[in-house]
Order: sequence, then C-alpha cells, then structure tokens
Amino acid sequence: MRVLQLGKFFPPILGGIEIVTWELAEGLHQSGIDVEVLCANQGPDTVREQAPSGYGVVRAGSWGQVLATSMSPSLVAEMRRRRRSQDVIHVHMPDPMAAVAIWATRPASRVVVHWHSDVVRQRRAQTLYRPLQDWLLARADAVIATSDAYAHASGALEPWLSKVTVVPIGLSDRRFPSQGAPDAVDRIRGRWRHVVFALGRMTYYKGFDVLVQAARGLPDDCGVVIGGHGERLEALRQQVAEQGLADRVHLPGHIPDDELPSYFAACDVFCMPSTLRAEAYGVAMVEAMAVGRPVVASDIAGSGVPWVNQHGRTGLNVPVGDPSALATALSGLLADDDLRQQLASGARRRYEEEFGAARMTQRVLALYRELLARP
Repeated sequence: MRVLQLGKFFPPILGGIEIVTWELAEGLHQSGIDVEVLCANQGPDTVREQAPSGYGVVRAGSWGQVLATSMSPSLVAEMRRRRRSQDVIHVHMPDPMAAVAIWATRPASRVVVHWHSDVVRQRRAQTLYRPLQDWLLARADAVIATSDAYAHASGALEPWLSKVTVVPIGLSDRRFPSQGAPDAVDRIRGRWRHVVFALGRMTYYKGFDVLVQAARGLPDDCGVVIGGHGERLEALRQQVAEQGLADRVHLPGHIPDDELPSYFAACDVFCMPSTLRAEAYGVAMVEAMAVGRPVVASDIAGSGVPWVNQHGRTGLNVPVGDPSALATALSGLLADDDLRQQLASGARRRYEEEFGAARMTQRVLALYRELLARP
C-alpha cells in the first residue's frame, strides 16, 4: 500500500496538524506501509529529504503566505507526479493549497480528507474558498473527524456525515517522558510553589489574554507560564506589563520540542483557555494528559475540547472567556492536592484508553483497507 500524507507543513514546523501528520507518517511507516509526506516549504526552493525513520518528505517551494495559506504552485506540480502512483492520498484540512492540488490533478487514488477544523474567522476568504472545499468533500472517499461533537456541529460536514469516520487524535508518549531535566524544572518553577502551564500558537482564538486576566485572581505563590509564538505574542507581553503581572506571568516564546518535557514536568495544572471552535480538539491537552497533568479548559460548544477533557474525570471545564471562572477553577485545583492527583490519574488513564498514537494509526489503517477493498 502506497500512502501520501498531504499537509500544509511538517515538523520541525510545529502545530497541531503538523504533529498529527508526523504521528501518522511514523505509525504507518512502522506498520510497513510505503508512506511519503508532501507539504509546503517556508522558502522558495523545493527540498527533498528523508525522515530519520526512513520515509520521504518533500517540501514544495512556496512564495509565502496570504491569509494563512501557503502560495505553493510547486505543490501542484509535485502532486501531479504522484496522481497515479498512490493508493491513498490523505489530505489534512483546512489547507486551501492542498485542496487546489487535488482539484488541479484529479488523482486516481482513494482520497481521505482529515477534517481538523472548520474555517472560522476568515469569512471573506471562506466565500471564495467554499466551492473548492465543497468540491473536495464531495470528491473524498472518506472524511475523518477528530470527535463526534465537532463533526455534528460543523456546517461544512453536515451534507457529508455519511462519509465521516471519527478517529480521535493520538500521540506517542515517547515524545514526553514524565520527568524533565531537573535543573530545567527548577528554573521554570523559580520561586513559585505552583505553576499553571499553557501552550500554543499565539493567535486570536487561544484565549491567552483571558488566562492573563485570570492570573490576577490566582494565589500569590502561583506562576503562569504561557509558551508559544505568533502574531499575538507582543500584545500579550504588553498586557502583562500594563496589568503589573510581570512577576506572575511568564511568556518565554517558542519552546523547543526537546525542552517541552521539562515544562510539563514543572507544572501542576495545564490550561487551555481557547475561546472559539477554531480550537477543534486541543492537541496540547493530550500532551499534558500523556504525562498525567490535570487540565482546565474552556467548555466550547461544538468543539471536541470538552470531550477530550472530561469534566470531573481528567480536569475541569469552565465557561468560555470568563477570567473569574477560570481563576476559581485553577485556584481550587491548586488548593486541593487530593482532587488534583485524582484528576491527574484520570487524565493519564484516558490518554492510555483513547489517545495513543498506535490506536490512531490502526484506526486510520483500517479505514484505508476498507476503502481499498471497495470496487
């Protein structure tokens, strides 16, 4: 079986979709599948390389980004070369350029659309993109949704629910050993008794401004660390300075992958304060659950977030965009060692039962085999 993973970017460029693409490529390769990754580069040159595990990665040259979309005509050319050589093309959406590549080349392969999120904010661009999106969903032989809740709340997927298979995102816990480097853990904790950790791209829907506001209501011995980079980082640093929270809120910017275990080890609670359905799942929550950290997250209607973080079992879910409710939930967990340990154990158990990378890979592989068995 030959499988092409088609996505926007690929590690070392990190984001939720990129991590999932990597986990699937690794898992399929380990299962003996002939897998290749095709994505956009962040520069004008097309780069061909081999992942350490042994599969091929092609990063097609790009002219840059417009409205968060990589302008990569080379992606179409690379897709055309593969239109008849693949058994399955697994395309990770939203990614208009990948959709263009499928539309322009009309591959003979089975096409699986992995629906990570609706396009939520860019409504004007969505007006132009919607016909292409609808064409791709109509063309798809199967659609993967990351949770049943998100699939049934998605207007884009509503006409195609008969094609939808739910495959929860899974991660390999080898990426996150439970113990970080002791010196790094001590440095992150600093003078604080407790640490709340949040992680993600600094963008409009992550709700990190809500967490900064909530920090005012946390105990004096608690620090908040928000890792990640993006267009909102400087605005958040300014918010921290204006509210006099520099001794309580730390924004380290991008955290290298090899340093993340120390941040998870240093924290008592992981927080995901996102505010919109653009946060469709919350991959960073699964990373926290893999190392046994309880989660406080937003109860976003129509998102998979409150399904991933089960209230009272793996953590607590609070009203969206409510700094007071967020501070109350975090403070309550930090003050109650028994509850925090109970939820931490529940988080790890839920990861083991539902969110392992091997489980995700086998579910996807079963879908491929079912599609290939059809006439």
